[in-house]
Amino acid sequence: APGTDKPAAPLRTKDRFDIVTRLAVLGDPDAPRLLAELEKTETSDEAKRYAYAARAAFGTAENKAKFFNDFLTNKSISESWIESAIVPFNSIRHRDLTQQYLDAALKELPNLKRTRKIFFINNWLASFIGGQRDQKALDIVNKFLADNPNLDNDLRLKILENLDLIERA
Repeated sequence: APGTDKPAAPLRTKDRFDIVTRLAVLGDPDAPRLLAELEKTETSDEAKRYAYAARAAFGTAENKAKFFNDFLTNKSISESWIESAIVPFNSIRHRDLTQQYLDAALKELPNLKRTRKIFFINNWLASFIGGQRDQKALDIVNKFLADNPNLDNDLRLKILENLDLIERA
């Protein structure tokens, strides 16, 4: 703190990655270099997961396509890594890049229900729906619900719960 002899609390590994992830979301030109430097010094399994999530934060169409494909098809990526990455992937600042994945993310729900833990689906929906704020996204979700009348009721309710964010926006 200013004016005291006490040193500031040191940043934890997660804090360092959170900062770089935020810079990546914001499109800071130093973010790739800072992430690369961090990856050299932080090499624990936890740090590797944070680095994966940070890479999902870069706002390019190619990057978003790569990560969405990873989320659905790359079986070598653990559930916890995907959960860490879907939040920066779906940053509200990148909604123009991620909205195209909203329908596919919803269509994946029955499969995710069979293959993932229950809390994964909550996080999946909160990230993919929560990363949107416009009428087009609302239309995508409502069309999905209308086109899938036999969707499991628990999934339908989870979607509606998350949809409230867009409706209020």
